[in-house]
Amino acid sequence: MKKPFLTFALASATLFLAATRAAEPKPAAAPAPAPVLTADQAALLKRYDLNHDGKLDENELALAHEAMLKNNQAGTGNGERGRKIRAALLKKFDTNGDGQLDENERAEMRKFFLARYDKNGDGRLDDEERAAMRADFKARAQANKPAN
Repeated sequence: MKKPFLTFALASATLFLAATRAAEPKPAAAPAPAPVLTADQAALLKRYDLNHDGKLDENELALAHEAMLKNNQAGTGNGERGRKIRAALLKKFDTNGDGQLDENERAEMRKFFLARYDKNGDGRLDDEERAAMRADFKARAQANKPAN
């Protein structure tokens, strides 16, 4: 008589504890850390994030893209600089002289930039390496020296 009662009591206690534990609220997952933006990215976000949600939705991205294309066509601001950069890249990497970079030429350009700026050797440029590349470009532009 004692064994069945003891078994029943232990089973009941176990079920009660399991139910109590399952009913306890789970701790909330820690929010994902906000991405660290470069100064240029922050400026773009400030300018084109019309709904102020901290990110660019599809419409805001389209607006930003359209404005940048318009800037390039007008030949003002970053558009002129962009044309100069493209011309320098074509001069260096357009080996067949057709005025465009084909797949092989783009691969060579990628190898060049990875060899020069991929400091950790992972085969891609992370934010820190891209920032170093931009700083190098800016320094070369200010010194009026072409990238070699």
